[in-house]
Amino acid sequence: VHTLGALAAPGGAASVDALDILPPDERERLTVRPPADTVPAATLAALVETAVDRWPDAPAVTAPDLGLSFAQLEARANRLAHHLLTRGAGPGDVVALVLPRSADMITAQLATAKAGAAYLPVDPGYPAQRIALMLRDAAPAVTLEADEVRDLLAAEDDTAPAHRPTDRDRVRPLGLDDPAYVIYTSGSTGTPKGVVVTHRGLAGFAAAEADHYQVRPGDRVLAFATPSFDASVLELCMALPAGARLVVPPPGPLLGEHLAEVLRGERITHTLLPPAALATVPPATAGTLPDLRTLIVGADACGADLVGRWAPHHRMINSYGPTEATVVATWSGPLLPDGAAPPIGRPRQGSGVYVLDGRLRPVADGVPGELWISGPSLARGYLHRPGLTATRFTADPYGAPGERMYRTGDLVRRDARGELHYLGRTDHQMKLHGHRIEAGEVEATLVSHPAVLDAVVTVREDEPGTPRLVAHLLAAPDTGIPSGAELRAYAARTLPGHMVPSAFVVLERFPLTENGKTDRAALPAPGPDLHEPTAHVAPRTPTEEFLADVWAQALETTVGVEDDFFALGGDSLRSLLIASRTNETFGVSLTPRDVLTARTVAALADLVEEHVLRELEDAARGNSDHNER
Repeated sequence: VHTLGALAAPGGAASVDALDILPPDERERLTVRPPADTVPAATLAALVETAVDRWPDAPAVTAPDLGLSFAQLEARANRLAHHLLTRGAGPGDVVALVLPRSADMITAQLATAKAGAAYLPVDPGYPAQRIALMLRDAAPAVTLEADEVRDLLAAEDDTAPAHRPTDRDRVRPLGLDDPAYVIYTSGSTGTPKGVVVTHRGLAGFAAAEADHYQVRPGDRVLAFATPSFDASVLELCMALPAGARLVVPPPGPLLGEHLAEVLRGERITHTLLPPAALATVPPATAGTLPDLRTLIVGADACGADLVGRWAPHHRMINSYGPTEATVVATWSGPLLPDGAAPPIGRPRQGSGVYVLDGRLRPVADGVPGELWISGPSLARGYLHRPGLTATRFTADPYGAPGERMYRTGDLVRRDARGELHYLGRTDHQMKLHGHRIEAGEVEATLVSHPAVLDAVVTVREDEPGTPRLVAHLLAAPDTGIPSGAELRAYAARTLPGHMVPSAFVVLERFPLTENGKTDRAALPAPGPDLHEPTAHVAPRTPTEEFLADVWAQALETTVGVEDDFFALGGDSLRSLLIASRTNETFGVSLTPRDVLTARTVAALADLVEEHVLRELEDAARGNSDHNER
């Protein structure tokens, strides 16, 4: 009746598409905002300082060979903050932290917050060109690297003040709408973009986490995430404001049996794991971790098999959210192993969500629509990108004047219980093993190669359970396409490992849809890699023999020592597994990037033996020095 009346009314809708078929009361129900945060807004520094005052002697950070109480963590952070202040860093500025996951990184993050600046985490394992691009784009007031932070924190004669910095110490007053951190994500235009998140939503987020994840003082939260990803913000805000400790694991990949050992040995009570990482943990581990109370999955779609394995033994929660919405926008309740893919749940406290059609009208329950997010936790926007910010952050037609909403590009539907279910993307952004990838950034890198005329990059799952990044290419006129190994090496100069395609397909033309756009669904599956297959070469040394066996298990195929890693179906996740097993056996510190760049068992064996020899020489030199003394 409502729909027919709208059509028949004078001046009514000119077409069925223009009709708003929802009655007013239903539209109001679907656009109602959840209750606002009940806790006062506070800066990141103030959140941790409150915890210091409540639990000064409680453990705050545990790392290999280091344990810090809340009071000790604050003392270190205060001293480093005053160093930053003397170098001119303050509210509105960016401080780049080129450090790995470590206690020093946590200290540096807090020190930056105390100085009032926004911290920019930069993974030192990224390609040098990508690091340079991020630093050039962010134009930080100060850049700190691991050696400098270590020296500053270790200096016994440090004369820097030890008191908490206040606005009297800062170059200008710190406000809730000043940036707290900047996280770079993949960019559709070919350049990564910095997401600027303010302090305003952090206190509400931390309080909601403590309540929903059931975090208590004395709990132990695993610092699993690389600092360059915003999941590390979830870990920090889950632990320290609630009086729990952050447990920093040893350096290197954290997967498989090694991850299980860390969870068990460190008595972890709470952890966020991407489904791809959780899937590597031996199935028998579920139910053998009595300390693990809350297992959070996020950053990628979680399958029913993982829920069936883990939910009967632990309080398992599926969390969803883009960096632009302060980490988490929705989350499920405790998951039940019902054989279905888990929902992404309901909005968290202080976060509003709308499921809208192309005209920004709410859609009925059960109908797919695009997810938009609103509320105080929205990021300010993209660093130095006002145009891009304006296209993704728009006025909220259902909120108060001046409020904004963010377009996620994610397709969802709401069921009859009000739970949201993730259906996929509306654009060409992709997720692979928990990493957010913009196809445009990878495509722009490949097209910059003189032999590549055009490129289309997709995540394909031609083999069930084995997604991988695949590039389809058109060759430039009068050129020959390089081998897959050469193209991977070219892409790896600027892209992190998870954004380097594992397979390449050369086409004469791209398949097109009826409206002339590239038909990504019609792109053919990759065949043999772009190089002549090498003859099988058996292992010749014990190191090669061990590594060939590790590769064979990870890649599920027979491996010769000269076979190319990517030609065998290798990808960033398998490189993590191989690096983890290699480090466990040989006591070295290889990274997944070492596997990606070595590309063969023979080259990786040489690298392992080089590392072992160097460590033996260092040990011998240390003993010699000791004897001389």
